[in-house]
Amino acid sequence: MKNTTFSIKIFFCFCVVILFSVLVPCGYFLHSIKQESIDLTCEEAFREVAFVRTYIMEEVEKGEFREREVLPDTLKNFYSGGKHRVTLIDAEGTVLYDSFAKNVSELENHRYHEEVAMAFADGEGSSVRYSSSLGTSFVYAAKRVSIPGTPISIIRVAAPLSHVENHASNRSRALMAGAVAALVFAIAFAAFMSMRFRRSLQLMISSVENLATPGSRSGRISLRTLPGDEFAPLASAVNSMAQRMELQVNHILAQKAQLDAVLNSIAEGVLVVDHDGCIRSVNATLVRLFPRAAHAEGMQPVEVIPSPDLQKGIESLKHDVPEKPVQFEMDNMSGRKLQVLICPIVGESKLLMAVAVFHDITEMSVLMEMRRDFVANVSHELRTPLTAIMGYAESLKRYVSEPRALHFLEVIDRNSQYMATMVKDLLQLSSIENGAIPMDIKPMPASMAIRGGMDLCRTSAEAKKLEFCEKLTVGDFSIKADAEYLTRVIRNLLENACRYAPEGSQIVISAEPDKESGMAVFRVADSGPGIPPELRVRVFERFYRVEKHRGGQISTGLGLAICKHIVERHGGCISIEDGPGCIVRFTVPLA
Repeated sequence: MKNTTFSIKIFFCFCVVILFSVLVPCGYFLHSIKQESIDLTCEEAFREVAFVRTYIMEEVEKGEFREREVLPDTLKNFYSGGKHRVTLIDAEGTVLYDSFAKNVSELENHRYHEEVAMAFADGEGSSVRYSSSLGTSFVYAAKRVSIPGTPISIIRVAAPLSHVENHASNRSRALMAGAVAALVFAIAFAAFMSMRFRRSLQLMISSVENLATPGSRSGRISLRTLPGDEFAPLASAVNSMAQRMELQVNHILAQKAQLDAVLNSIAEGVLVVDHDGCIRSVNATLVRLFPRAAHAEGMQPVEVIPSPDLQKGIESLKHDVPEKPVQFEMDNMSGRKLQVLICPIVGESKLLMAVAVFHDITEMSVLMEMRRDFVANVSHELRTPLTAIMGYAESLKRYVSEPRALHFLEVIDRNSQYMATMVKDLLQLSSIENGAIPMDIKPMPASMAIRGGMDLCRTSAEAKKLEFCEKLTVGDFSIKADAEYLTRVIRNLLENACRYAPEGSQIVISAEPDKESGMAVFRVADSGPGIPPELRVRVFERFYRVEKHRGGQISTGLGLAICKHIVERHGGCISIEDGPGCIVRFTVPLA
C-alpha cells in the first residue's frame, strides 16, 4: 500500500467502512432471526400444550376419557406423523405417551430433562437440545398441568430444530440479498466518488505541473472542479503562487535573454558548468571554437572539448576551491592556441558553479614567439660589436692622457658594460623561456642555495656595509632544485636588495618547509623603500623598473623576470609580500 494512489486508499477505506457497516448489522440480525424463530416456535409449542390440556380436560368432563390410553384417539391421529412431538409425563418423570415413540417403556425417565425440570420447578420451561432417542435436535416447551382423573403432570410439545432453521434461513436469505444489493450499490457509489475525487486531484496536479509554463493559464485551478469546499484555500494558494511564479519566470527569462546577449557579444569563449560538472550554457564564440558545444547542455565538458586538463581542472573544484582561478593553455581542433581560465562561483562554502573562459591567444603567441626570437637574435648579434667597442675603449685609455677624452672613454666603457650585461641577461632569459637550457633538478640542502647566493653577492654587500642574515627556522632541510639556477635566483634577489637597502642595514634570507603544500618557502627581505602595492605584479615583467619609486640605482629590469621564469620552471611561484621594506617570497618543491 506504500505506493498506492490516494484515491485508491480512499476507495479501500470506503469499502472497509461499508463492509463493516453491512456485515455487523447482518450478523446481528441473522442471530436475532434465529433466536426469534426459536422464540416463536416455543410460543407455538406452548399454545399446542394449552390446546392438548384443554382437549384432554374436555374429554375427561365428557366422561369419554380412558385412562389407559392417556391421550384421546382424536389427538393421537392428529399428531401421528405430524411435525410436532407431544409427550405426556407423570409426576415421577415417567413418559406416559410420546407421539414419535412406538414403545414408551423404552424411553428413559424425563424428570431431569432441562425443560421438564424447569416445568416441575417453575410451572413451565423450554430448551433447545439434541434428542438422543430420535437422533435430532428439537425446540422443547413443557408445562406443568393438573387434570383430575389422569396421572398427567407434564405436557411437553417439541418441534424439530430443522423447521426452525428452515424458517430462519428463508428470512436470512432475504436479508442477505438486500445486504448484498446495498453493498454493491455502496461500493459502486464509493468507486464513483473516488474516481471523481481522483479526477479533481489530477486537474490540480496538472495545474501545478504547468505553473512554470510562461504565459500559460493552465496553471490556474477552477473552483468548480474541486471535490469539496475544503480544497478552496489550497486552490486559491496555488493560483496565487502560479501568478507569482509566472512573474518570476518571465523575469528570469528576461534576465537569461540579457545574459545570453552579453555572453554572445563577448569575444572570448565562455563555458558555464554546475556543481556536478555538467554544462549549463555556452556562448556563440565557444561554439565557433568547438562546434560540438552547440547542443552540449547536460553533458560533461570532456564530451565536447577533448581536453583532459579542462576536465581535471573542473573536477578539482568539486573537492577543493582554490584561492586563484585554474589556468592552463590548450589547442583546439583547428590548431588555435587557447588560454583557459576556470573561475569557481562559491556560495555558503560550497561550489555552486564554475565559469571557464577561453582566450584565443594564437596571434599573441605568434607575436611572443617572434619577439623572443627577435630579442635572442638581436642580443646575439649585439655581442660582437659590443665586445669590439669595450675592447677599443679599454685600449684607447692607455694612449689618451687628456682628462676630457678620458671622461668620454669612461662613459663609453660604462654604457657598453651596461649594454653587455643587458644582452647577457636577454640571452639568458630567452634560453630559459624557450626551455633551451635543461635543468638538473635533484635533491639538495636549502642552505646550499642560500649560502651560494650570499657568496656571490658578498662584494656588493661589503661596499655598502650590509649584513646578510640567514634564518632556517626548523634547521636545514632538503629541496628539489637545480643548484646553479636556484643560486642565481637568490643572487639576483640579493643584488636587488643590496642595490636599494640603506647603508649599514641588514638583509634577511629565510627558508622554511610547508608540509601541507609540499613546498619550501624562501624569503629575501630588506629595509629599503619597498615597492608600492599597485606595482608589485608588474615588477616581474621584463624591462620594467621601479627606480623612480625606490630612489635607487639604474638596473636592466630583467633580474626579477629571470627569477620568475626559473622559479616557474621548478614548479613554484614568486611574489612580493606586505611588510616593512621589500619582501620577495618564492617557493620550490620539497624533496
